[in-house]
Amino acid sequence: MQIYDCKNLRALDDVLRQRSLLPAHGTVFTHQLEDLLKLAPGYNRLRQNRDVWHMFHEVNLWTPQWRYTAKRSTRQEATRFLTFIENVMRWIETNL
Repeated sequence: MQIYDCKNLRALDDVLRQRSLLPAHGTVFTHQLEDLLKLAPGYNRLRQNRDVWHMFHEVNLWTPQWRYTAKRSTRQEATRFLTFIENVMRWIETNL
């Protein structure tokens, strides 16, 4: 949103459509993190960073349905997942 000087997601969605950066069926209102990251400069740099890309890939497997699943995660699994999120966010904040 900062890159395109937008104050909200609706404005970002509109700007990206105007610039033909979103596919016809695409939207920023999604949980598909890789699709969103492709809209930012630096996507290829993230892919080239083997460690961060691995963490991003793991985080990107998350789906909203996980909130409703009966399978409970262990504390260790949850901690690992949250650590991956923190590391990916830190990389994005310092590299994009």
